[in-house]
Amino acid sequence: MDIQSFKIFINELADMSGAYIAKHFGERIKVDFKKDNSPVTAIDKNTEAMLREAISKKFPGHGIIGEEYGICNDEAEFVWVLDPIDGTKSFISGVPLFGTLIGLMRNRAPILGVIDQPVLGQRIMGDNEVCLYNGQPVKSSARTDIDGITLLTSDSREAAKLRDADGWRSLEDRAAISRTWGDCYGYMLLCRGFAHVMCDAVLEIWDQCALLPALKGAGAVYSDWYGGDKIGPDGLVASCNAEMHRLVLAELNQTGKAGV
Repeated sequence: MDIQSFKIFINELADMSGAYIAKHFGERIKVDFKKDNSPVTAIDKNTEAMLREAISKKFPGHGIIGEEYGICNDEAEFVWVLDPIDGTKSFISGVPLFGTLIGLMRNRAPILGVIDQPVLGQRIMGDNEVCLYNGQPVKSSARTDIDGITLLTSDSREAAKLRDADGWRSLEDRAAISRTWGDCYGYMLLCRGFAHVMCDAVLEIWDQCALLPALKGAGAVYSDWYGGDKIGPDGLVASCNAEMHRLVLAELNQTGKAGV
């Protein structure tokens, strides 16, 4: 496996998708809604179609999983996982806290991931060993005091509804800054040391695959909401380091009440 060739290609994919998305940011775009009531636009669909075509041409034997067009050959050794616009709600609202997620799995394990914010010109790439921000190594914060943290989430209503609402509110109360600078952009801030904790109550595979190699490469620690490995159905909690993660999990689950 030549990881360097994959890194070159994944950046080429991000360059391609970023140029297209940035061109349409801030436009009044027709919004449709899926069965789960989440918004989708032609920009989401066109971006994913573009990425899938490029991957299939370069690596015809690889699999692809994408939010908009589903699964193709997911039993392959290498599978690309795509979320063309992670944070479509922000995108359609003219808020640049969204990004394109491009992940690569080998035998179902994430080995490479890109978070690209094309409007701001910000890109994270991680390979489980290092994390690069616009080509320069970055590390998550060394902070270990939970009081006064910067806490991020994509939607605090989901955290309160699907998990232990009392635990979530307790963690919010201990934070100095609690904001919904969420979706993939929140994880980018965590990797860069600007945030200390990022939580999402539930994620799909396309929401998470690209994040995990970046988080690990930056030195962050992650698990599902309860400290296990069921990332996705049991959410994702990412903390800047192991000690912070221990404290955060204890705070989130102090009452032992599971969500619905």
